[in-house]
Amino acid sequence: MQRRRRIKPKEDAKYYIDTKTDKVGLDVKYISAFKGRGIFATTSFQKGDFLCEYQGELISKEECERRQKIYHDNLKVFLFEFYFNGKLWCVDAAKEDGSLGRLINDDNISPNAKMKYLTVQQKPHLCLFATRDINQGEEITYNYGDSDWPWRLKELEKEMSQSPDCTHSTSTTDNTEQVRAENDQDQMTTSVPNETDPVLDSLPINSEVFYN
Repeated sequence: MQRRRRIKPKEDAKYYIDTKTDKVGLDVKYISAFKGRGIFATTSFQKGDFLCEYQGELISKEECERRQKIYHDNLKVFLFEFYFNGKLWCVDAAKEDGSLGRLINDDNISPNAKMKYLTVQQKPHLCLFATRDINQGEEITYNYGDSDWPWRLKELEKEMSQSPDCTHSTSTTDNTEQVRAENDQDQMTTSVPNETDPVLDSLPINSEVFYN
């Protein structure tokens, strides 16, 4: 039997960028009051597969700074800053538009996806790609980058309160930073909301990359 040709991830991504849709194989699920919603795989994905675009409004650094001043804290997390052609840009995904990328949760320990940007018609598009094989039923996550995100601090406080050997926060924080550093060796430097120097891997649409 002839083996079915696998669609190249960059071609797959470009199709969904052009059509402004999300691919079949992902679904929204409510997780908990603490985490809210998340995106889960309803089919399996291979390492390198395109997963979805972080859709939203592309705005300038100046407009991003203006919105950071007026947005509620719950909306600021959707301001995704990154460098493109030497300038700082931002994708604002605060609007509930039904797209899936904006609901994918942070994981700084063992994420299964990575954010890159593709240049299509001279504009950058933020896209998530699988960093390993993903099984049906798994939550899709990526590393938001090194920052004191509120949920990370809450998780750290919970771990500390449950540990009888924990007397103060310094040593626990150091251990957490070490895990992040080790994890970052295998991860792209991710541009995320409120990062001071965000950088994204570029994936030009005419480049021949990925199958590794």
